[in-house]
Amino acid sequence: MKSLKSNLIQTYHFLTGAKNYYRDVLLLHGFILFVLTPFLSTLTRFILNQSDINYISYDNLSTILQHHPLTFIGLIVMLILLVLAVYFEFTFLLLTVYFIEQKQKIDLKHLLKGSLQQIKKVKAGNLLFFLFYFLLILPFIGMNFNSALLAKFQMPAFILDVIFDHNMLLLVLFVAFILLLIYLAVRFIFVLPELILKDAKLATAVKRSWLKTKHQFFKILLQYLIVIGSLAVVLAIFQGILLLIQSLFETYIPHADLISAIVIMTLLQVLWLLNIVLSTVSIFFISISEMKKQEGLPLTLKWAPLEQKEPVASAKFKYKGGLIFVLLVCVLGLTVRSNADFLIEGATNIPATASHRGVDNKNAVQNSIEALKLTSQETHPDYVEMDIQETKDHQFVVFHDYNLKALTGIDKKPNQLTLSELTKITVKENGKTARIVSFDDYYKTAQSLNQRLLIEIKPTKDDSPEMLDNFIAKYGDAIEKHGDLVQSLSYDLIEQLKTKAPHLVAGYIMPFSVVGPPKGKMDFLTIEYTTLNAKFIKSAHAQGKKVFTWTPNDAKTMSRMMFYGTDGIITDQMELLNDTIYTNEEMTYSDKLIFFVTGIG
Repeated sequence: MKSLKSNLIQTYHFLTGAKNYYRDVLLLHGFILFVLTPFLSTLTRFILNQSDINYISYDNLSTILQHHPLTFIGLIVMLILLVLAVYFEFTFLLLTVYFIEQKQKIDLKHLLKGSLQQIKKVKAGNLLFFLFYFLLILPFIGMNFNSALLAKFQMPAFILDVIFDHNMLLLVLFVAFILLLIYLAVRFIFVLPELILKDAKLATAVKRSWLKTKHQFFKILLQYLIVIGSLAVVLAIFQGILLLIQSLFETYIPHADLISAIVIMTLLQVLWLLNIVLSTVSIFFISISEMKKQEGLPLTLKWAPLEQKEPVASAKFKYKGGLIFVLLVCVLGLTVRSNADFLIEGATNIPATASHRGVDNKNAVQNSIEALKLTSQETHPDYVEMDIQETKDHQFVVFHDYNLKALTGIDKKPNQLTLSELTKITVKENGKTARIVSFDDYYKTAQSLNQRLLIEIKPTKDDSPEMLDNFIAKYGDAIEKHGDLVQSLSYDLIEQLKTKAPHLVAGYIMPFSVVGPPKGKMDFLTIEYTTLNAKFIKSAHAQGKKVFTWTPNDAKTMSRMMFYGTDGIITDQMELLNDTIYTNEEMTYSDKLIFFVTGIG
């Protein structure tokens, strides 16, 4: 209890002491958000365009390396620039917290100068550790930073779904891995302060951090939880108050609800910026304060001025102040205009609906005829999403996994067995059983139900050279006539399909977005919802491409995807999606503000 009280008091002093540095940190974040991040994204796209590379993902990196070595080098340089930029950002924040803790005044000029000096001294080993710690360990366990530069570094939800749904041993190993990362995160928490504040070598910094955190693990972890918890509670209270005020306007003063919504959205953005300032520096606050307790914090830094003189009022100073004021007014004006557009023009899009692998709330075995019939007749999706693979005898079977073991207990790949052998195998899932089915039988059933399909072709390195030609020859005309869609995780396969059969509607599946929508012949893109935002959808629409998203399974996420403007939603919860679409036809400004709070991008 004494430790809890001490940590709460220390957190309060930090929050009140940090107010003098809000401006500096906000200016830095503004530069990163509005200048540096767009610049790096544009430069990356420019590098790709020079070699006519339409996308970048895990499946084409080896191709880029083999056939476009200069482009690959350019991408490596961009990665290094990104890491250096984040290193600079974190160095700036660490120094900011240091001066708050030491109660020393420091101006923005000297903070920038000190941060740049650290960049000049950085070594490859320091960057590798930084990459390991701040870009891998901390984001993985949720101790990530609100950095625009790191916005794309997050784990897609489908990976967690696979871990939690299919394999208990995998789940146990995953939990053990997370606990190990938490342990390492705490034990290495002093490495960056040692590198920057004491100019220590990496090996020395790691050793010192390991020694200083000995027997301190739970104490430091508790302090972090208190700081983050306090920030979350304060932010939630203020957000709740603002949303309640908007709700009251809509109920009692409806003629002013738009004006109130614009004002409240602007205030929510201010809260968001303040939260960025505080949550971003929380880990640095913990490491600096703990170092001070252990008398390991240097009293001064060599490059820092001993005293900060009070600014003298002068014409030049007044000119700068006036310029900053005009700049703030312009930013505020643009923000208000943008918020008005967001609230007025943003309208719920009615998306096409698709049942993921044909199921609705685990009503049957995935990719089975039983699931197809039940879901189609009971929830009437626009499409049933399903998966096909080539068999050993060059036929097509309806199956998702690249190995049969998880669902059948047989340690074989679908392409190692003939279609006849595969259709004799029973799949067990969700307490139900079903036979593996051929695509011919599945497609006949879909046609008899007048149910359109979203057909995912899952290629493997063992497929026959004529696999795609066989697919087009056998099913192409029927797919066009029936209005079905085709998609794949393979960019090359979709490009080939659109070249050979341009009349078919085909899409490329993106597990995540790095540099925006790829160029290509595809008609639509399917992207995992965790990295999807309104900006991506607008960019795709500008290219004439529709966007499907997979797999939002709760009403809030579904509503948010609709508000972004997604053209289709693939879900495991079809009945819930139908209900969400029905109840979201009329959306209030409060609803739109909630979508902003929960991550509008």
